[in-house]
Amino acid sequence: MPVYEGISIVAEKNSIIFDFGRAYTKCGYAREPSPRWIVPSSVPIPNTDQVQGIWNYWGQEDLTAMLKEFFYTLYFKYLSVNPKDRRVVVAESVLCPTLFRNTVAQVLFEHFEVPAIVFVPSHLMALYTLGINTALVLDSGYYESVALPIYEGVCILSAWQAIPLGGLAIHRRIEVELMESAKVSGPTPGDFTLGEILSEPMKESVLEDVKVRTCFVTTMDRGHQLQVWGFARSHGAENVPEPPKPPPDVQYPLEGDKILTIPGSVREFAAEILFELDGDMKSIATLLLDSILKAPMDARKALSQNIVVMGGTSMMPGFKHRLAVELKQLVRDPTYARKMNLSSFLFHSPPCKENYTAWLGASIYGATDAVHSQCITRDQFQQNGCHIPDWSDQAWHAASGKSV
Repeated sequence: MPVYEGISIVAEKNSIIFDFGRAYTKCGYAREPSPRWIVPSSVPIPNTDQVQGIWNYWGQEDLTAMLKEFFYTLYFKYLSVNPKDRRVVVAESVLCPTLFRNTVAQVLFEHFEVPAIVFVPSHLMALYTLGINTALVLDSGYYESVALPIYEGVCILSAWQAIPLGGLAIHRRIEVELMESAKVSGPTPGDFTLGEILSEPMKESVLEDVKVRTCFVTTMDRGHQLQVWGFARSHGAENVPEPPKPPPDVQYPLEGDKILTIPGSVREFAAEILFELDGDMKSIATLLLDSILKAPMDARKALSQNIVVMGGTSMMPGFKHRLAVELKQLVRDPTYARKMNLSSFLFHSPPCKENYTAWLGASIYGATDAVHSQCITRDQFQQNGCHIPDWSDQAWHAASGKSV
């Protein structure tokens, strides 16, 4: 039982803070500097040894069943609290599907009987950790990267930008490269390719572990050489340029007594997918510049001087440095040079790890009086037709006097 349960009978108990990421969910209590638990955003599939992500639902009925089990695990296995006693603060993306938001509220209100809920934008919560009100926030997570400018505490929703590049894209490249070039040694003489000994695709947990333990973001010069080499190789060019000298190989233990040799080129090349220009000439770096261009002209300089990066993918070694160098290089390109006059980009460093920056901001927000005025109670939820209003629901704003 948390220490808060016995402090005072009269004092109101701290809110529960949830941040549902595509890969991991952060949960804990308001006023605390870090989440109590960071757990996979998945539930076990009955009668199997497999799991299903809570975001991979087929409909509301499927999502409701998963969320009931997921919240039961969070409340009674990890947090060990009575859900009826505490408000809930949910840090969510402004692009969160309405079905997911409404189902979360419905499960919490009807099944767990929480007293009140408030949904807050995760990008805006990142600013609470720094005490600023203007920034360009990049959230690079598992499935996608989303940039959203915030000016004077207001999200400029018309300027958001997103690209399906994140941890999942890196995992797919690692898998392809390892299948082609990695060697596996064991007790029997000789080396085998990874594709020869695997009967099924590599597990996501193994790919994630390989990424976290061995991969990194290289410098821009080496990265561009690797991109040219990778493009020529994948398109079957006759004269494939030589790649730069790779970093050392790494020995990675597989199940049993097998040893996987991860080539240095894979360690360095995997994260390049984040900075390669796709068919639409987009990358994570262009994402930020395009977002700045869509913002009001008088806000652009302030946004470029206040960049906040969060999300688990941004924790890769060298990510922020490479992003800063790419921005300085791209802003000189004629595509952007004639549209903006920006010479420098400055980055903030939140007082926590990037993977739970939004959670910490929600924890700070949960300790303020704003929760009381902005939360939605069970009665309001039912009167509103079991629907959680979003930022565009003007009828709710006029009727309730609240802003989302």
